[in-house]
Amino acid sequence: MVVYELNGKKPKIHETAFVDENAYIIGDVVLEEKTSVWPSAVLRGDIEQIYVGKGSNIQDNVSIHTSHGMPTIIGEYVTIGHNAVVHGAKIGNYVIVGMGAVVLDGAKIGNHVIIGAGALIPPGKEIPDYSLVVGVPGKVVRQLSEEEIEMTKKNAEVYIELAEMHIAKRKRIE
Repeated sequence: MVVYELNGKKPKIHETAFVDENAYIIGDVVLEEKTSVWPSAVLRGDIEQIYVGKGSNIQDNVSIHTSHGMPTIIGEYVTIGHNAVVHGAKIGNYVIVGMGAVVLDGAKIGNHVIIGAGALIPPGKEIPDYSLVVGVPGKVVRQLSEEEIEMTKKNAEVYIELAEMHIAKRKRIE
């Protein structure tokens, strides 16, 4: 992993977190217990803090940044899918941000929410709990089914297991 202190602010990475060697963690970033940050993800806490709650996963090529007065807060057991961008937003617990989705400054995402792949959550948009959001701009199309609510929980658990496997069994060969 590539970890940088910036302006006297050092990332705080829990001892049980998994951070891939090709991920960048810069400045005021907090990674809680059993979080995972995958290849080519960038968490750049150079303006405000980035906080990633317990059991959350930041997948490959994700960019997380902040704006002045707008930290990025990611709750517990959240999945940020491949190539997504989260910028100065607050994300609740048990949320799935789909691949390639973008969540912009001041957006507030409730608990147990699925943001579909490629969706755009515009600045300041508030998404209520148990919502399915799709499109550009992102719109709530319906409430989640019981099965989808369970999926928001299980998805993060799968990534906790994957991270534990990588910690225990991954071996560089070249």
